[in-house]
Amino acid sequence: MNSVVSYRRDIDGLRAVAVLPVVLFHLGVAPFSGGFVGVDVFFVISGFLITSIVYREHLAGHFSYARFYERRIRRLFPALAVMLVLTGIVAWFLLLPEDYKLFSEAQGLSVLFLANFHFWNKTDYFNDAVGNIPLLHTWSLSVEEQFYLLFPPLLLVLIRFVPKRINLVLLGLAVLSLAGAQAIVTRVPETAFYLVHLRAWELLAGALLATGVVRPHNRQWIREGAALLGLGMIVSSVFALDKQEAFPGISALPAVLGAALVIHAGVGGNTVVGRLLGFRVLVFFGLISYSLYLWHWPLFVFAGYYQIEPLSGTEKVVLFILACLLGWLSWRFVESPFRKALEPVCRRQFFRRTGWVAGALILISLPGAISKGAAFRLPDTVADIASVEEEIIPFRRPCFGPTVDDVDKERDLCVLGTEGSANFLLWGDSHALSLAHGYDLAAKELGLSGRFLARSECPPALGSREYRASRVSCGEFNEAVVRYLERHPEIQQVILVGVWSSYVGNDTAQGTAKSDTGFEAGLTRSIDYLVNSERRVTVVEQVPLIDYSVPQTLARAAWYGRDLELRLPRERHETRMAESQLVFDALAEQYPIQRINLADRLCDAGGCNVELDGLPLYRDSNHLSKWGSTTVAQELQLGLRGDLQR
Repeated sequence: MNSVVSYRRDIDGLRAVAVLPVVLFHLGVAPFSGGFVGVDVFFVISGFLITSIVYREHLAGHFSYARFYERRIRRLFPALAVMLVLTGIVAWFLLLPEDYKLFSEAQGLSVLFLANFHFWNKTDYFNDAVGNIPLLHTWSLSVEEQFYLLFPPLLLVLIRFVPKRINLVLLGLAVLSLAGAQAIVTRVPETAFYLVHLRAWELLAGALLATGVVRPHNRQWIREGAALLGLGMIVSSVFALDKQEAFPGISALPAVLGAALVIHAGVGGNTVVGRLLGFRVLVFFGLISYSLYLWHWPLFVFAGYYQIEPLSGTEKVVLFILACLLGWLSWRFVESPFRKALEPVCRRQFFRRTGWVAGALILISLPGAISKGAAFRLPDTVADIASVEEEIIPFRRPCFGPTVDDVDKERDLCVLGTEGSANFLLWGDSHALSLAHGYDLAAKELGLSGRFLARSECPPALGSREYRASRVSCGEFNEAVVRYLERHPEIQQVILVGVWSSYVGNDTAQGTAKSDTGFEAGLTRSIDYLVNSERRVTVVEQVPLIDYSVPQTLARAAWYGRDLELRLPRERHETRMAESQLVFDALAEQYPIQRINLADRLCDAGGCNVELDGLPLYRDSNHLSKWGSTTVAQELQLGLRGDLQR
């Protein structure tokens, strides 16, 4: 049996339909909000083509693992290696230490096709911060190669022992993989996105076509309808989905089934959709799709990284054209020359040389990975600014994020200010952590002693709904805080801190703002309890939320000599806080609460500052740095003294 799969122009066209939405999604072209499904389409195509070859060779009895992996290496590795070398040179001169460290780690792991595990531990693919990770896209290559490390041996076992049950077994594995992805995607989306066993169903969808799970349609109208429906399912996913979707899982099913329908319809003969996909321009993009995929993302990341400000429409067009040019050059001069197969006697030499190149790439990546991102590349002033992002956060350990048992047993609770009986309690979320240093300074000036109880994304709102899945319920944690206060009547002031706009906006989006489990109701219960227990209540209104990582952006601007206006417009902060202000105004009419507006310290009429005396006021986009917390300590001190107007 011939192991060569007949060339199909429509599949190359389908590759173009896969890669172009990915590129346009990464460029931020609004209509292509679901362009990321192109990767899922690629998985189906790959599963079909590779399994077609492997399955036929297995049945014919001349499958060779050496020949199979030689083909995979020739298909993927040369272009990948060239991209890693050239992007490594650019990264050396462009990336800040933390970003360069992450790049170097990914560079080495990409060679071993383990990048997906790396990013699984470090990133959310749909988070804006991934725009600074040039090698993020290599996760999909790793998933695919891990699948093909396991799949050929599995197929050989099935052919040998259950030849008549191959499709049933593969279908069962695909269903299990999809069910697993759907079960976990809302709880741990990174796991569903990056790990091979939860992506395997997409590759298996193509594999099942190759093993004949559905026979080709003889009737032309059925094939025409299937192909048209399949293309429509892919296109609708590209335009209908967005990065807010729980993905992958069921949400990826239309694109995967759509790709399968288009491929399967073409097995039985040509269709209108097949002829459309066979247009020369689509076939061209299909031929360069792998190299275009390899080059577009690091190109976009590097351009945005240097530009700092959002890319203009013209700049996006130029980047798209440049990405296509790089993709063509890589396909023409790297991919194509390496495709020719070797005689078995030369194969050992080929694997040996590949190993040497892979080893060299890993060796090159080590200095950046094991050092602090080669920080010596930066001027001292720039390095000092960038290092704020990784500064040691005061009071983070061991006192931030205690368990209920920790609170009940008063274990590892930090003291703010002077030692002694507590005068006040700082209660809130991670924004309370960022103010703990300022309160410590303020309390020491006044000779006061305080305690600190806070958990990430846990507003000090009794009985409100959960805002993030966690091993420790915010409701249980807040009830433990109440028990702590009951045991310590000497605490006369409680300071409530939170990123309020996040909770109010989150409630409004889900229609729970006025419900008993909404944030407003929960905050009212907290204040009502505190006032009735004769404690003074201080609400710290949130600091301005910045649209970017402040230390990183300031460091890049300083390093590149860019003179940019980086302050946040004051009206944007006020617009963001509008709903929260209405809540606080209503509570102030009902209860004698004291309010601290830190924006009055950090902003003027024109805008909100992100640095003072050359140092960042934030350690990321929304949490004050140690210097920022020091800067607002005077306002916090006024609140501790009760000198603010109520």
